[in-house]
Amino acid sequence: MSRCLDQERTIVQDIENRVRYHGYQRSADNHRLWTKGPLKVIICLVDDIRSASDDYETDMPYLFSRDTLVITDNYVASPSVYSIMNLPRSFFGIYSHTKINPWQPDRLFSFSVNRIDDRRFRLMLELAKRTHLPEGYINFNCQDYSYDPRVPTTEELRECFSRRWPNLSPEDMTKYQSVYDMLEPLMPYKNYELDHEDMHYRSRCNMIVESYGSDTTAAFSEKIFRALQVPAPWTLYGGHYAVAYLESLGFDCMGDIINHNHYDQLKEIEDKARIFIWFSLKWARESLAQDVSQLEDRCRAAATHNQRMLAAYRQAWPQDFEDWLVNLDRTLANRSEIRPKIDQI
Repeated sequence: MSRCLDQERTIVQDIENRVRYHGYQRSADNHRLWTKGPLKVIICLVDDIRSASDDYETDMPYLFSRDTLVITDNYVASPSVYSIMNLPRSFFGIYSHTKINPWQPDRLFSFSVNRIDDRRFRLMLELAKRTHLPEGYINFNCQDYSYDPRVPTTEELRECFSRRWPNLSPEDMTKYQSVYDMLEPLMPYKNYELDHEDMHYRSRCNMIVESYGSDTTAAFSEKIFRALQVPAPWTLYGGHYAVAYLESLGFDCMGDIINHNHYDQLKEIEDKARIFIWFSLKWARESLAQDVSQLEDRCRAAATHNQRMLAAYRQAWPQDFEDWLVNLDRTLANRSEIRPKIDQI
């Protein structure tokens, strides 16, 4: 309803046009990288900025060189030797919509994942270990990170699932062996016929898994902004302190009824996947004893507040973006002037 993907593409094109105007050329090997001599610009919206690099060993503060300007909407929690230019927070207005349906939960949770990686593979194993699959609305597509335009076959998607198994530690293989054996022939897995949007109104807890995020960054997409505007409880598996950042922006994350800090404070190495699944299911089961009407009123108040915030962002965005582009022009021009002077020192 928000047409967020179309808006995102248009915004990226506008930024790329400005960067191109200042003499930068897109790298043939990395579509997010633009270069002008030794100067570099990374344009990375919605995705984690780490995805703009093929360096998986270097820590975030040193991921790019000092000559790099990173343009992003990410929340970055670490200092960096490179420059970061964040879009105005009103960028999130691209996710604004005003529809609110009644919350009518008939299953315990929802868990919807399109693309697979090691982290989401582990979440699926942990979920299947802790609950019966029919208790929730589950859609686990096993789509791999590939730019192949073909629609993958069921066998290819199942192979994407199987390829993740050897990446587990021996201890985790022992822990999840029986669960994996049960899941593998079922992949890709989907246990409902509802529209994707309707599923979120039918779950006691929408377990949101953002595509990207790390211990030093949080990237947000339509996944969490959909949940923020639906009158239903939710939990978020994202970057370190992702929920805290959303709350700092003013969004109502219903922290008075869901203690997100149980998992939001954790780093990946701190067993975050297991604790996230455990907490989400625990909260959903305990909610069965709560007054449904009171819980629905609280969720509707949060959704209404968040819709109004995003609507205000959407209204402010055109002017904010215009001002931001002027600042980008100034920044790119200054970089071109300063660099030759540095080379002479």
